[in-house]
Amino acid sequence: MGNVDEMSDMFKALSDPMRLKVLKLLPKHGEEKELCVCALADELGISQPNVSHHLKILKSVGLVKCAKREGFSYYAVNMDKIKCLFDDLQNEIEK
Repeated sequence: MGNVDEMSDMFKALSDPMRLKVLKLLPKHGEEKELCVCALADELGISQPNVSHHLKILKSVGLVKCAKREGFSYYAVNMDKIKCLFDDLQNEIEK
């Protein structure tokens, strides 16, 4: 990654408490289970369109991965991207 603007976009996506709650609920990418929007909406107590909005933002910066199966989209946290973000932040600070 390494681009300060890209890191800033990711931190902006993480600045919303609901998005942090979404990330906390989602399984890590590569784990057996992934969650669909309806399951997240039920768990968070918010509407499906609201969950979709937050997932769209997280996905746009690469923090969430999406797999489509049987007409549904299933989401998981992209742990590689999150680790890269914090490694890059540390490198920027240490410069």
